[in-house]
Amino acid sequence: MIDRSASKMARWVGLCALMLAASPVFAQGAAPVSPVPAAKSDWQFTLGGGVSISPKYEGSDRLALGGMPIAEIEWKERLFISSTRGIGGYIVSTDALKVSAAVGYAPGRDEKDGKPKSGKVNRLKGLGDIDGSAVVSLGAAYEFSMFTASLSANRYIGGSDGFTVTAGLGVAYPVTDKLGLGLEVNTTWADSAYMGDYFGINAAQSRRSGRKAYKAEAGLKDVGVTLSATYRLNDSITLMMSGGLSRLLGDAGSSPVVGEKNQPSAMLGLSYRF
Repeated sequence: MIDRSASKMARWVGLCALMLAASPVFAQGAAPVSPVPAAKSDWQFTLGGGVSISPKYEGSDRLALGGMPIAEIEWKERLFISSTRGIGGYIVSTDALKVSAAVGYAPGRDEKDGKPKSGKVNRLKGLGDIDGSAVVSLGAAYEFSMFTASLSANRYIGGSDGFTVTAGLGVAYPVTDKLGLGLEVNTTWADSAYMGDYFGINAAQSRRSGRKAYKAEAGLKDVGVTLSATYRLNDSITLMMSGGLSRLLGDAGSSPVVGEKNQPSAMLGLSYRF
């Protein structure tokens, strides 16, 4: 399943995977390579979970604690079924460049998500719900040394019927053969359909809510930074930690539905790969 929280989760998990892949190359004291490599299965499975904390909706000034399932099946490093990336595969898959396509699901937004803190108004009251939607994604990532540049495009079919593009640059630093640290910066552009549904107030919503209409145009939606750490407990089990902060920009940041421009998030998870 892919949603706005899951897209953050996917970046966290992807950055963690990059750090784990880099660890044996750069870490000091790594175990020597066996002269007879073990046979590698065509199938790879990852299961795990954890907890995450993030805003109740984009622009909310309230944080919500939730569960974070991690489940992924990958075949020959070509096809995958993933709780964070959806169902898809790699169009190009080399050591340096990966291009993938996937289909997932975004749950939309409920008006009740705007339930206020004591003494404040519900910023989503009268705006109605945004239906869930299928999401068709196309992404590319290029790795050079400890750096990875990524670009992903997402088309929402149903719900907002919007389109977003996210660009990111990450660096993974393996401290030891078990511990890795990572940093990623990213920014997202959104079209007028996405911006209008999630940050605008149209005429009908204005009448229902009694609030002034607001038009949110296409443009940069946010910019963010994420710090990550992974600790490999053994060859199969990995502990993952991450914290991030994004800031809403332009028409998104100025929207009357936004209670806080700065959007913090964090996660703690454990995965088992076999």
